[in-house]
Amino acid sequence: MITLNVNKELFKVEHWDDVLQRPGFTNNLDPTKHELGSIIGRYVFSDYVRCGLSDCHTPHGRGYLVATKDGRETNIGKDCGSKYFGVDFVEQARQFERDLEARDNREVLATAFFRLDELEARIETLRAGDHGARWIHRQVSALKNPAKIPTLITRTLEQMVRQRTRHLTASREANEKEIEQIEAMRGKKISRPYYLDEIVAEIQGLEALYQENDLRELLVVQLEEKIKEFKKVKIDDLQVKDLNRWSKWVQSIKPTLDTARDSVAFGRLLLTQSNLKPLLHKIDSADPRDEERLRGFLTTLPF
Repeated sequence: MITLNVNKELFKVEHWDDVLQRPGFTNNLDPTKHELGSIIGRYVFSDYVRCGLSDCHTPHGRGYLVATKDGRETNIGKDCGSKYFGVDFVEQARQFERDLEARDNREVLATAFFRLDELEARIETLRAGDHGARWIHRQVSALKNPAKIPTLITRTLEQMVRQRTRHLTASREANEKEIEQIEAMRGKKISRPYYLDEIVAEIQGLEALYQENDLRELLVVQLEEKIKEFKKVKIDDLQVKDLNRWSKWVQSIKPTLDTARDSVAFGRLLLTQSNLKPLLHKIDSADPRDEERLRGFLTTLPF
């Protein structure tokens, strides 16, 4: 790839032959007889080209196109540039890279701006529907809320999320044979009654409860609110810092959408009566109101 600075505008050139045919270009410049004028381009190739300085000619895959003060042009690597043209070359190279990055970022932002309607439509597609992101977020929020779900259940789910396990366990009293086996392994007596935790179910889609899969954070905070802000931006007026910030946001759009799409899929697995019914194993039978509350929540879910 070749990028040229022509009249303070950056352009891409496809072929090296286009550079060789430029007026004043030479591939055999004596650096002791010419003074650096400016860096006029940059190139990056998979195939190497020879350095244009007469006492180097080392092949390299990336470098700069420079113009001398008397109108000659050639190509050099950054090491040769620093060696023969000193600090001036280094500073110009840095500025050229900054200008190139700014140009690329503006192109990225302009493309993203043109596709905002498409992005908003994709977000709405994820959110809409009987079991879309809006519904999933509402139900997931309820699963985390002790005011809507028994505290024992919210704590159980919190622990499973913290441990990143889908296994739902329940305690039961060990029988005498099991206790004797445990005592034999430990080499000491244990008090009775003794309780064991057993896996009673595997809760599918638990990932919908993970913090990084929060649908409001993904679709509203990271996308919709940023879109509203981005629509007010004047791309050509942005400073380098803001160009970089918005470019990073644009690059984050696809992975954010992918994460949201996965979260919706997890939510649809999680939020079914058959999947969450095993949580009833965790209810303390001494408080029938908790069972009623959980069963009431389950009735709001598809089978």
